[in-house]
Amino acid sequence: MKKSSLLLVSGLVICSFNAVAQIDNLANMSSEWIRSSARNAATDAADIVVYNPAGLTYLEDGLHINFGNQFLFRKPVHKYDVGMGEGVRKFEQQSADLFLPNLFLTYKKDKWALFTGVFVSGGGATIDYSEGSITTDLIGLQALGEAQGAYMAVKDPSLKASSFYLTTTLGGSYKFSEMVSVALAVRYLSAKNTTDAELTLTSSPFGLEDAPLVLDAEYNASGIGEVISICVKPVDKLLITARYETKVKLDFKTKTTTDDFGATVNDEKNRRDLPGVLAFGVAYAINEKLKAFGEYNYYMQENADWGASSELTGNVPLSELAGNAASYAMGMEYKFTDKFLVSAGFGFTEFNYVNKEGYYTSLGSFEVVPDDNWNINAGFRYKATKMLSINAGVMQAIYQKDQHVKALMAYPLDVDVTLNNSISIASLGVNLSF
Repeated sequence: MKKSSLLLVSGLVICSFNAVAQIDNLANMSSEWIRSSARNAATDAADIVVYNPAGLTYLEDGLHINFGNQFLFRKPVHKYDVGMGEGVRKFEQQSADLFLPNLFLTYKKDKWALFTGVFVSGGGATIDYSEGSITTDLIGLQALGEAQGAYMAVKDPSLKASSFYLTTTLGGSYKFSEMVSVALAVRYLSAKNTTDAELTLTSSPFGLEDAPLVLDAEYNASGIGEVISICVKPVDKLLITARYETKVKLDFKTKTTTDDFGATVNDEKNRRDLPGVLAFGVAYAINEKLKAFGEYNYYMQENADWGASSELTGNVPLSELAGNAASYAMGMEYKFTDKFLVSAGFGFTEFNYVNKEGYYTSLGSFEVVPDDNWNINAGFRYKATKMLSINAGVMQAIYQKDQHVKALMAYPLDVDVTLNNSISIASLGVNLSF
């Protein structure tokens, strides 16, 4: 296989993508977030184990359990004309992701709170292109060129890949006074990416049998990070929070089942750290029924090691091409009764690419379409009993229509790709207090 084709296929090895938020780190980690969009300064449920762990000391004494699941409906679409007489080709996501769970537990006693949780902090979705994509098209074109006339066409292309960063956390919070609380925690990540790409060379003028080509591999990594959190309540109605998450070093080890492209090496490692995060939040009680929230999250992607890009972009580190990212959000909660509360919010995620076309040489990008987006959230909480609260929410992410990105990996062909994306999420969760 020629080196250009190898670069295309091996890019799938480090393919990592998110459900929502910026490139790797997730923001959607609870049903409460789905219904409100801003949880960094919340103090009302155990899901703040990940958003405001220092604020756990404001819960009532006892055991608190938070469980939820999200249902993701992503619609990334890309289309292009390679300029070889085939016309415009269009590809879109084929399936939904119906299982993105979270489980958080905390025990609060006086000034102390101990907490743990199991959740997905990165990835969280599957790309499914059962009829192929720009990636399989370009690999197919190169494979035909390398066949030197032995085959004239490609059929039955497909691409499926998944990325899940399963995370467990353990930590404690302490309230120094009615004004200041702090928290420390460690996180353990067990990450798994998979790739299943297929295509078949066909229409041999020499009567050769069709030649199926398959890449079936998985890539596993684990790492540990730390979390520091502080929660300050200067006056009764105002709460201010800050949280720092260290980056997590992740070396993905290759495990190949089938590789007809010769692109992978068993036990080879490819680096893709989970970036560090600096997060701030504010909550203000306007009155007894209405509360407002705001937050800012800064994702330090350039400090993470994502490996080098390809020769097409001068082997510049991928994280440098991506640049840092940020998100901004506001939310409101209105308590109709002691049992029923509604919430709504919105946010904006900003990617700040240093070289967008260069980053899109990272395979999977055209299939996922990571880019600036607005999210609109709404939902409710119903307190069924003193111990049981039910949360439900919906979220819609909105992207700019008909964005254009050059497919550098198609060089020397000049290929302009038109991108669209949409993400809808529904969630359902419960919070138990004993």
